[in-house]
Amino acid sequence: MKLMKKNLPGVSEPMSYVNLERLTFLVDGVFAITMTLLVLELRLPESSNASLSQSLLAMLPRLYIYFIAFYSIANHWVVHQRMFRHITSADSKMLWLTILGLLFITLIPASTAIVGRFPAEKLAAACFSANSFLQGITVWIFWAYVSKNHKQFAAYSDPHMLGITAQVWFIITIGWLISILFSFVNVYLTYISWILWPNLVAVWGNHRRQVLLSKNLNEAGKDGKKKRTKQENPA
Repeated sequence: MKLMKKNLPGVSEPMSYVNLERLTFLVDGVFAITMTLLVLELRLPESSNASLSQSLLAMLPRLYIYFIAFYSIANHWVVHQRMFRHITSADSKMLWLTILGLLFITLIPASTAIVGRFPAEKLAAACFSANSFLQGITVWIFWAYVSKNHKQFAAYSDPHMLGITAQVWFIITIGWLISILFSFVNVYLTYISWILWPNLVAVWGNHRRQVLLSKNLNEAGKDGKKKRTKQENPA
């Protein structure tokens, strides 16, 4: 007598299968916890001789670094949830790239604490820049991989749009690399670059996306006009 093989859930799924919903939950959880941990470093300097006003003044560098780190993490999450909607499927490589990116996200509170404690130290600023560089390069590799295999992982998205995202992250990553060098020249110049460079690149990327979207809409309008002309004037 032949035994009937039962179709168990998940048995026929390939080993590279990734549940996008669970991956998104993981990303959201890590971002939420990391953003919360940042505030733990906002403590008044431990000095019994300083007044409250002096302590608050001494706390300003930590507060500034906190705002930069919080904005950086929040921006990463906004970009992730905005762009991840293009993903229709994922494989194990994309999964591990995402997890690797989360590793460097969770290190941001530690690098923030280093800069907050030693705000004028070149090495401290370099640590934060290096952390951001490593996180950025994993995101760039992720989107470069998606763009290259868009038919498999982003079936309904314009490959040129995905390519722009990969380019944006590549340029941002180069900026973080340059900021490591800046750290050993001028710490305050590095602080400015942390805010200025990613935002300038983001504006450039959004402009390119808008141009591409307008181009696609114009081409779609021309195609629709040609179809209507053919219907009105059949051969």
